[in-house]
Amino acid sequence: MKSKDIMYMLLAVGILLVAGYLGYTQLVPQNKKAAIPQVEVVGVVSENFDSAALAKVTDGSKVRDFGVSLDLTTGLNNPAPFGQ
Repeated sequence: MKSKDIMYMLLAVGILLVAGYLGYTQLVPQNKKAAIPQVEVVGVVSENFDSAALAKVTDGSKVRDFGVSLDLTTGLNNPAPFGQ
């Protein structure tokens, strides 16, 4: 083998090692606890909640609801599209 072939062989081995390392670190979870999803449970809002903060949250000029209501019964020619 020529020195040029050996250099290309070492380059190919280096690329495969880097690709293998990146694949291993991305696909194999390193921490077993990290695989379990964390859920935060929000409790009931107490009666002594700050009235200024409550007014700020319920003010329609400062807070906007970005939820879109979908009416699936119109335009489908079926009053019960899901068999209800």
